[in-house]
Amino acid sequence: MDTNKPLISIIIPLFNAEKYIEETILSVIGQTYSKWELIVVDDCSKDDSVDIVQRMMIGDSRIQLIESEENFGGPAKPRNIGMQASKGEYIAFLDNDDVWL
Repeated sequence: MDTNKPLISIIIPLFNAEKYIEETILSVIGQTYSKWELIVVDDCSKDDSVDIVQRMMIGDSRIQLIESEENFGGPAKPRNIGMQASKGEYIAFLDNDDVWL
């Protein structure tokens, strides 16, 4: 990893996305730029979304999960929580059902 490159913080607000979140995270892992941190902020999912993220965290230390104690009813607050936790020079947002090609 080139230490001269800036760290990119990627923030994903997560809510009940068990059908999509693995593919979304894999699309980040598959990028050619490798100096990033992925911050997934769960908004009280009631499906297996969190379990999927936790499993993927085992294989990649750049992935972290923040679990909200209350549901905020939308992605804005989880994005703000992710920004507060970020360490990157740049921030990118990705929705929990999108992929980067």
